[in-house]
Amino acid sequence: MESVRTSAWGVPNFRRLWLGSTASWFGSEIGELAIPLLAIITLSASAAEVGLLRTAQFLPFLLATLPLGLLVDRRARRPLMITADLGRFVLIALIPLGVWAGLTQMQPLYVVVFAAGLFTVLYQLADFAFVPCVVPPAVLIDANGKLAAAQSANEIAGKGVGGLIVGALTAPVAVLINSGTYLFSALNLMRITVDEPVPPRPRAHRSLRHEVGEGLGVALRNRYVRPLLGEATTFNFCNEIFILGLLLYAVRDLTLHPAQIGLVFTAGGLGSFLGAWFGARATGRFGYGRVLLVTLVLGNTAPAGVVFLGGSDAAILTTLCGLFLVMGVGIGIANVHAVSLRQTSVPAELRGRVNAAYRLISWGAIPLGAGLGGALASALGGHTAMVIGALAMPSATLWVAASRVRGLATIYDAQD
Repeated sequence: MESVRTSAWGVPNFRRLWLGSTASWFGSEIGELAIPLLAIITLSASAAEVGLLRTAQFLPFLLATLPLGLLVDRRARRPLMITADLGRFVLIALIPLGVWAGLTQMQPLYVVVFAAGLFTVLYQLADFAFVPCVVPPAVLIDANGKLAAAQSANEIAGKGVGGLIVGALTAPVAVLINSGTYLFSALNLMRITVDEPVPPRPRAHRSLRHEVGEGLGVALRNRYVRPLLGEATTFNFCNEIFILGLLLYAVRDLTLHPAQIGLVFTAGGLGSFLGAWFGARATGRFGYGRVLLVTLVLGNTAPAGVVFLGGSDAAILTTLCGLFLVMGVGIGIANVHAVSLRQTSVPAELRGRVNAAYRLISWGAIPLGAGLGGALASALGGHTAMVIGALAMPSATLWVAASRVRGLATIYDAQD
């Protein structure tokens, strides 16, 4: 049996957190594919409407991240996560219920996914700050690796199962299953018994603007957080154009079955799982900075291979699966290392606000990419939008290549 000194499995509260998060991620992966397919197939949405849907889904990261990050730094994180899960459970359930009641317009869907996105922002910010409260520092990387591996495993199963459910039982049923996993996650969080440290009260003379600005300032000035922020922002912007174009191209030009589309994302999830699970071993052998840079090159460059797509539908499907597998391996390793570095290099009392600023900028790029991707797909077609996003993605690696991050032997070297 693994010792708590070397494995997060030895911490009972971590196991509860992992179980709830795993269920929630599984449902989210189903919804990640099922909601846009519901719009494209069930509601016959146009390319611009699909882009607007994705914009509404991620716009909360642009509008609400900073104030919610401040809330996370001032309140216990577990109750916030439970509230977020229950809120998403109710809101996401409204989507299939609305469709079955005769919903044919996209406008209500925009409102629901925007509101659910607010709760997603709250959950993710609180979760980032909560993990170090659940496990000791010695197993933090291991805990993040296991959480990332579970997330990647859910990408393997979630989108694949989502495609099968959409094909066999329709998209609304898949979305309803997504809703139920949030309830399961909330019930597991309620079982966690950790005593969270009471967040310090803000100084009386400090305004909300000053508190929020402090986190933003650290995110932009920290020599290790800043390049990760630049990389993530560039990647998210380009990747959203790539994925939106891919979905439209796959459904309307290639007429792929939802299960086949799910298979492509499953290949990416398999790669992410392998990367997240075994990435720590590579770090110990080659050093933190080198491994992060190499895996970013691998993950961010692989999508550019779509320029070689051609031949039969089977050949195109096989190529896409291969590209997503390679992309997943790189991203799986890089994500674990980036999260651990951000948690280590930022003081505990600032993690919520710094992560909020990080999410504001990096995830705020997603609705912007979705809007541009929808416009490009409307004007030039899904295939062209996909290629543009894929060719732009490698530029994200330059942020880390030109920074001090690449020289780190371990994340503890960033504690200066």
